[in-house]
Amino acid sequence: MAHREFPGNPRLYRRIACWTTIAMFVWLYGGFALIQYWWNGWTWLLGWKPLVFGLLFALWYGRFAYRWMMRLDGQYGRGSGWELRERTVKLPELK
Repeated sequence: MAHREFPGNPRLYRRIACWTTIAMFVWLYGGFALIQYWWNGWTWLLGWKPLVFGLLFALWYGRFAYRWMMRLDGQYGRGSGWELRERTVKLPELK
């Protein structure tokens, strides 16, 4: 049986990190701002300070997500989190 090579690469991980960060930011910030604006009439969430703070957090999260995926794939960093130990297992014998 032929095995396909895993298609993961840095470009794919960067795209995944960007789109998940954008989706998460729009979902959380947009939903929270809509709920507060609609139900409570608060407009401070639509100002520039909360938006800039949210964007800075989104940029930090996107970079963190990308680095996490690269380390998980083992293509980045020192690889100190990976260990390969040889193990032997005694299987049961037939009588």
